[in-house]
Amino acid sequence: MKKTFLLLVSIVLILLIAAGCSSKSARDEAPSEQSIGNSSYGESINRGGEKGSLQASEDLARPPADTAGGSEEFMPETENIGGVNRLVAGMGSKIIKSGAMTVETLEFEETTSAIQRRVQEAGGFIASSNIQGWSREDAKYKPMRTASYKVRIPSEKFEHFMNAVGELGNVIRSESWGEDVSAQYFDTEARLRSLEIQEERLLTILSRAEELKDIIELERELSTVRYEIESLTGTLRKYDNLVAYSTLEIEVREVERITESEKEPVTLWEKIGKRFRDSIEAAGRFAEGVLLFFISAIPFLFLLGIVLLIPYGIIRLIRKKSLKNIN
Repeated sequence: MKKTFLLLVSIVLILLIAAGCSSKSARDEAPSEQSIGNSSYGESINRGGEKGSLQASEDLARPPADTAGGSEEFMPETENIGGVNRLVAGMGSKIIKSGAMTVETLEFEETTSAIQRRVQEAGGFIASSNIQGWSREDAKYKPMRTASYKVRIPSEKFEHFMNAVGELGNVIRSESWGEDVSAQYFDTEARLRSLEIQEERLLTILSRAEELKDIIELERELSTVRYEIESLTGTLRKYDNLVAYSTLEIEVREVERITESEKEPVTLWEKIGKRFRDSIEAAGRFAEGVLLFFISAIPFLFLLGIVLLIPYGIIRLIRKKSLKNIN
């Protein structure tokens, strides 16, 4: 009995040892799923290099296809940055640049000629110009000459052109600004593409239409779409022109002496002195104006005196005659 029990225990131990060895061997021969995944990923990177890793990242970023409704084209999300989404911002901004300058000069003709010449050299053109007044030699008490120009300059040369004009005289005013029309531009462009697609569809339907009333209705709708297309096309051309060529308004003033820039008074005595000098200059200008008025009015006063002397002499003659008659 004892021998039989020992025999059964020995058989069970042998079976357990054999089962353990077989499972260990199976684990060593069959690689795990994780090792398979890591190995294939590493091989794909080693074989493809940077291009393979970029393709792998793009595949991960691509959303899965809809098995129920079929695959759809993936459209990237856009962020709103300053009123323009990220996709539009990548296409380039549309900035309309404008500016204004006022320049004093002692050599009026040379300055205006130089401005016209530099506009041509920059590849721009003069949209409008106006010159009025008298030269310094002929002006005396009349206003001296001023010239106003509205010029269009290529946007990439706009700042350089303003600096070049500033070198022609004493700049007393210079400002520039820009208007971002990117959102309006690309919105108009998107609407235009949509209308062009609608036009193609209407043409396709019109080619298949057979009944007269359908043809008339389609042609009416097609006419409306084409009118909107022309309007949006004109808007885009206007934007392109304003973006490509910046607008600068230039005023050139002929002066007897260049205006000197004064430091702003800081202390109380400096402010009092400036106010006193300003009041003296204002009083001098007023006295000069009054004197000029009286000098210019002398001929009129002379004529007025003659007109008044005639009735006065007549009245005296009448009085003399009346006194003689009484006597």
